[in-house]
Amino acid sequence: MATPRYKLVDNTTALGYHLVSSCVRRAWLCGFDKRTGRDYSHRKRWLVERMLCLARCFAVEVDAYAVMSNHFHLVVHYDPKACEGWSDEEVAARWVDAFPPRERGLVAEERKPEARELMLGDPVRLEKARRTLGSLSCFMKHLKQPIARRANEEDGCKGHFFEQRFYSGALLSEKAVIAAMAYVDLNPVRAKLARRLSQCKHTSIRARLLENSPTALADFIRPLASGLTRKREASHAHPSPRLGLTLATYIERLETVVEAEVATDREDRWIAEIQSLARRRHAYGSKAQLERWMANRGLRRRIEPLPA
Repeated sequence: MATPRYKLVDNTTALGYHLVSSCVRRAWLCGFDKRTGRDYSHRKRWLVERMLCLARCFAVEVDAYAVMSNHFHLVVHYDPKACEGWSDEEVAARWVDAFPPRERGLVAEERKPEARELMLGDPVRLEKARRTLGSLSCFMKHLKQPIARRANEEDGCKGHFFEQRFYSGALLSEKAVIAAMAYVDLNPVRAKLARRLSQCKHTSIRARLLENSPTALADFIRPLASGLTRKREASHAHPSPRLGLTLATYIERLETVVEAEVATDREDRWIAEIQSLARRRHAYGSKAQLERWMANRGLRRRIEPLPA
C-alpha cells in the first residue's frame, strides 16, 4: 500500500522535493516510439513550458528538471505557508496567469483584467484558488493534465497519459538537494543519450549552460523559476539563491561525474549521493534528520542515509 501523501510532504515547513512522474505503462509517449515509428519528442517542450509557467504562479521554485521519453523529473523547493501571505490581488493575478482566459485555444490577454476582477469579487473562489496555488499536489496535477489532454487530442484517443500517482522524496539538507539536482540533470547521461552536459536536452543544466555568463557562473545557483518571489520584486530581480554553491562549481562537479559515467573501464562510478537517488526513498538527509522525519510520521528507516 502506498504511503499517504500527507506523510511524504510536510505541510508546515518549506522544503526541497525530488518529484518523478511516468507515462502509463512506461510507454515512450514523449519520445521516439520504435514500435510505431512515431516521434513524440516535441511533447518534452510542452512539459518544460508548462512547468516553468506554473512554477511562477504556485508556491514552488524549480531548481532542476529533466524530461525523458517516458517520464520526467523535478527538483523543487516548496513552501506550504507562502500562499497565506499573498494578498487577494496577488492570488487573483497568479491564478489568471496560470489559467488565463482563452478564445479559440489562444490566450486572450485583453480579458485578463476582467478575469482578475471577477475573481476578486468572489471570496469563495478566491480562497479555493489560494489553496490550489499553495498545494504541491495541485501543482503536479495542473502540470500533467493539460499535457495529457493535448497529447490525447493529438493521438485521437482517450484515457490516462501519466500514471496517476507521482513519486516524491523529501530533501532534508542542502547536500541532498544538490545530489538530487545532479541526478536529475544527468539523467540523459545515465540513459546513454548524452556524453556531455551540452547534449543533455530538455534538462535544467542545458538551460543553465545556454543562459550562463561570467556573472552567472560566479554567482550562487538560483531557481530557474520561482513563485516564492513576490511579483513586484520578480520583475526587477532574479529569484534569490538558496544554495551555497556557485554555478561554475556545480558544472565542474557534474563534468566530473560525466567523466566517470562514460569511462570505458566502468571502474569509476556515480558518487554515492547521486546513486542513492535511484532508490526512490521517501526522504534524504543526514541520519539525525531522517530519524526526526520518520518519527514524526510513524515511519521506519530501512536504508542508510547519505554519507556524511
